[in-house]
Amino acid sequence: MEQIFNIHFGEIALKGKNRRIFVQKLIDNIKSTTGSKKIKSIQGRLLLYPEKKDSEAIAKALEKTFGIEWFSESFYTGNSLEELSKVIIKRCKDLKESIIKLETKRSDKTYPLTSPEINQKVGLALEKAGFKIDIKNPQKIIYIEILKGSAIISIDKKRGLGGLPVGSSGRVLSLLSGGIDSPVASWLMMKRGCTVDFLHLHAFPTNEKVMESKIIRLVKKLKEYHPQKIKLFLVPYGAFYEKSFEINPRNELVVFRRFILHIANILAEKNGYLGFVMGDSIGQVASQTIENLYTTSKAADYPIYRPLIGYDKKEIINLAEKVGTYKISIEKYKDCCSLVAEKHPSTRVKLETARIIEKNIQIEDIVNKAMRNMSIVEF
Repeated sequence: MEQIFNIHFGEIALKGKNRRIFVQKLIDNIKSTTGSKKIKSIQGRLLLYPEKKDSEAIAKALEKTFGIEWFSESFYTGNSLEELSKVIIKRCKDLKESIIKLETKRSDKTYPLTSPEINQKVGLALEKAGFKIDIKNPQKIIYIEILKGSAIISIDKKRGLGGLPVGSSGRVLSLLSGGIDSPVASWLMMKRGCTVDFLHLHAFPTNEKVMESKIIRLVKKLKEYHPQKIKLFLVPYGAFYEKSFEINPRNELVVFRRFILHIANILAEKNGYLGFVMGDSIGQVASQTIENLYTTSKAADYPIYRPLIGYDKKEIINLAEKVGTYKISIEKYKDCCSLVAEKHPSTRVKLETARIIEKNIQIEDIVNKAMRNMSIVEF
């Protein structure tokens, strides 16, 4: 009998011939987040053998690892009725004060007893040992998984985040503003297996000043869900601001968002990103009308992923609270979009209008000047 973490994946199990690639990526990520070196893939689940007794730290890491459907601290043992009963009686003494129920699943369908028969026979042995059994109104459930030649006994199942393991779906660049939406959009892309780096444009005189701001704490919070290295590109937007007085204020924000995408295009070409992540939600603000999203998107040479496009603000806030970014996001901060936003911006900036403005202010020169002052921070 060995004490383990029993880890089950959901969506990965639906994969076909490339399933092993997703499983291996999940194993790599779990090793990275938990520090555990011994993880085995056995009959459709993962068994983590903790080297240290800090099970609470391992559990917290697993709770933030995408690709896990549920997990539990468990016991790995033989699958005879005698062994099953012996392990539960010895290791689950604290459950004698609770009313329990047994739930058995057989991965090994050749096992000579059915799941109800296993429940009945093991349950009788537990009753003789002083356990209270009630299948209709239990306070605790003991889960038994019958495998070929072995079994796993679990008590408290903990729900995972689901999704796909980070690193299994390609690399994207997230345009991080510092508000509520873009961190949540980034998190959702991580959930779909993407490796996410960040681009942040700021109003500080130097990139070093950003290191003292909430932007760093936002990225560090998201890093808790992202086992791979993260890059944060910091770009001051003073070059654009100098030219902004030549732009009709009602069109300025859309032109500015296109400016960010021009910079993102260069980074994507140099770093191999396959798309950009934005926190837009249709109709939430003037820059996010269908017309303005169209005009903005035309500046991108790569696909733009907007996982929040159909969410309302309350739904986004709920997600931000779940992720842990909400309290950081609402801290006072002069993010780039709020600084260039006009009180009554146009909700329908035409593409041709935006392109004429860019030509007049020589957008390529502005982009090149901004890029010369870029810094990269790694997490």
